[in-house]
Amino acid sequence: MDTRKKIELLLAPGVSPAEWEILESVVRGGDGGEAIDIDDAIGRLKLSRSPKSLVERQLRLVSRAGARVILRWEDEYPPVLRSVSMPPPALFVRGRLPAPDVPAVAIVGTRKPSVAGAAFARELAHTLALLGITIVSGMARGIDTAAHEGAMATDGFTVAVVGAGVDVVYPPENGMLMQRIAAAGGVVSEQLCGTQAFSYVFPRRNRIISGLCDAVVVVEGNAKSGALITARWALEQGREVGAVPGFPGHFRSEGPNELLKQGAFVVTQHTDVVTHVKRIAERVSSDVRNASADEGALLGLDGDAARVFGLLANAASVDEVAVAAGLTIERTQGLLTLLEIEGRIYRDSGGSYARFTARGRA
Repeated sequence: MDTRKKIELLLAPGVSPAEWEILESVVRGGDGGEAIDIDDAIGRLKLSRSPKSLVERQLRLVSRAGARVILRWEDEYPPVLRSVSMPPPALFVRGRLPAPDVPAVAIVGTRKPSVAGAAFARELAHTLALLGITIVSGMARGIDTAAHEGAMATDGFTVAVVGAGVDVVYPPENGMLMQRIAAAGGVVSEQLCGTQAFSYVFPRRNRIISGLCDAVVVVEGNAKSGALITARWALEQGREVGAVPGFPGHFRSEGPNELLKQGAFVVTQHTDVVTHVKRIAERVSSDVRNASADEGALLGLDGDAARVFGLLANAASVDEVAVAAGLTIERTQGLLTLLEIEGRIYRDSGGSYARFTARGRA
């Protein structure tokens, strides 16, 4: 279906959620009959036509933004999002959508983080992206921005789900960030192009952030933080929720600490996410093992794994191990993560890795 027809449908006045369900069923042939043309479907539901001028304006905005429109019954629409309650009728996309077979983690939190909180979000996103995991956030100030920047620092894939149109920069200072994400990852919205950032839109936007992911990690936020709305959506959608614990009584810790009391898993380093979220653990383990020169390398610590393990008699950083082992950063980080999960090594407070000794930690 061409973009004009999609926009005509989206701009048709008064299309209810129930009518979208019917439209999807009819267009996909899901009612037991053959799929029909969208124009016939519109006629069947007796939908009104939007003024031509509005359609033309939206077409211009979409074209100018370099965006495309994906209706929820089209193959490119993310299957994980189609299955949640209230899936968006359409997505406006600049760049790419996350690959269905790649695990994704949302990292969200306050717009006014502590220095340590922003640094943690950036490092967490950086390391998970190194392991091939998609990082999703909302491109807001603070934790969201740090998460996107951390993912892109290693050329990882990141998706920004925005509350305005994909052609509207919000917050204003993130214009360059938005361009970088659109070029290397994806900027996504359910809002028409040209839509400004209204506060009432963001809570609904958050269901898309969680809907695209296997897990949501909350890094700092008060009791009324929008990040907690994302966490609630995640729980309703059957996603995992993790939280970074904070000092009791501090306002930035209220949200994560409350989530932890309600059963969220603790996140103090990337391995907490990798070990807790099944699809991510399977992906990391599979990627590292498949890349090994020996089929049973990690079991007997042969090949690359043995070389990395042997270099950790003294604590060393990821970069130091990669250089000494002659491996890429991505490969090294994957091996270190798996060795840590298997309990062979540990990561100290400074982020370096070392082997356990007979007495415990070196």
